[in-house]
Amino acid sequence: MPGATSQPTRLTVCGYLRYRYDFTDGPRMGIGITRMGHERIIQQLATWDERWSRRLQPPADSVLHKLAVLGAHVGDGVLWLLFWLLLMGCSYHGGEMTLFYGAVAWIAAAILGALITYSIKFWLKRRRPQEIAGFYSHKYDAHAFPSGHATRMGTVAIFGFFLFAGWGWFFLAVSLWVIWSRASLGIHYIGDVTVGYSIGLFASAIVLWLR
Repeated sequence: MPGATSQPTRLTVCGYLRYRYDFTDGPRMGIGITRMGHERIIQQLATWDERWSRRLQPPADSVLHKLAVLGAHVGDGVLWLLFWLLLMGCSYHGGEMTLFYGAVAWIAAAILGALITYSIKFWLKRRRPQEIAGFYSHKYDAHAFPSGHATRMGTVAIFGFFLFAGWGWFFLAVSLWVIWSRASLGIHYIGDVTVGYSIGLFASAIVLWLR
């Protein structure tokens, strides 16, 4: 309106992500940004993230696609919860208390990672690259950033080495397989799984440091 004045809104990097970059209803115009350097950097990162994520997707009828479908489900929370409970039960009844308490620490790290991840998810609300049925809850887990599966796999990578020294590389390979699968199917962007995986590593390190 003529004669009207407006003050630029100061936004942090996270605030800019929340309100500008297609995390909810697409770009919101008219928001003044005082630090245009942040805008350019985040825009470039988002562009690279989307571009390389698209290039990662294999043809629908390929062997890689079939491996990705399997790998995407290997990271499901229900499977790992059953594994953790089985690990705790067998180690407790076998008198392997070091392994038992290690499994408890692993669960604690997974819970801590999930709390961090889903707090960010519900705050930023980044939309997934595409809607795919059968790989996540459309009601409770509709948002992409960060990836909850990748967060879980970050704990798998750490505790695999910590609890099963001889099998550590196997757990690492499984964790990388899962996060590649989630991104290659278009369930997540590469940035989603990278940050999620990092959160899992961080949560595991915190729990191991505190125990």
